[in-house]
Amino acid sequence: MNFLSPQMKKPAANQAKAVVLPVACAGTAPAALAIDKGPQTILQASQVLSTYDVETNIDVNDLGILTLDRVDCPDSAQASVEEVYNQAVQHTRKNRLVAGVGGSHLIAEGLVRAALEQHTGLCVLHLGAHPHAMRGEGVGFDETGVMARIREKCPVSHIGIRSMTRAERNKIRLENVVFARDICLNGLNAAADVIEYLNDKVYVAIHLDVLDPACMPAVARPEPGGLDWYTLNALIRRVSREKTIVGFDVTGLVPQAGSVPAHLLAAKLILKTLLYSLHNSA
Repeated sequence: MNFLSPQMKKPAANQAKAVVLPVACAGTAPAALAIDKGPQTILQASQVLSTYDVETNIDVNDLGILTLDRVDCPDSAQASVEEVYNQAVQHTRKNRLVAGVGGSHLIAEGLVRAALEQHTGLCVLHLGAHPHAMRGEGVGFDETGVMARIREKCPVSHIGIRSMTRAERNKIRLENVVFARDICLNGLNAAADVIEYLNDKVYVAIHLDVLDPACMPAVARPEPGGLDWYTLNALIRRVSREKTIVGFDVTGLVPQAGSVPAHLLAAKLILKTLLYSLHNSA
């Protein structure tokens, strides 16, 4: 299924500037959450979105975006990361922006690994409610340690955090963290230092629980006090203006009956991030 309208102009494979990669990966989430159905749900929701964006005055048809076939991940979390890497690296080597649509937060690990091969000095900006930094004894290969494992390969900064364990607080560098409450109180100025000190090439890992549950309830662990729609968009746009976004993912949607607005929001967020990233890197 295509991202956005089936009538959207598709670039030739060798002319695509960006690819949308849907990844049906449940990771270690309970089967009842059907988190692996998130990508398909987002693609379906995207069919009703306009290809023209009022804010940026851009039609996505002009940007050269190609939707790839869905990746169905194996049962093993580690094997899933390897499969995502294998699918993404053939595009990052051609200097294309890869937009991952999850599924599990695990897909960020495979996508970052692929981006690191192409971009020297890459850093990761993680937007989410939880830092996912539980790397240590007794912690398996799952979502709780995904950012800790990525941090072993490149710098990671976090924005929107509002919940963590004591063990994570002891491991994480708080100067690389912007809490959601600080943005609520002081606006995006609270994130200025973290954005400034990002390297020029940035991969953005977006977990949908970065948003407040009032506008994004369809996540596994909603946390009160998240960012709102306009603040999140302003944040991503600011990063794209000051740095170069070379790839991103949007993960964490838990499809729910009757949650069409949340599904549409996830699809629109992918569209907006593509527009910001490609327009400002042109």
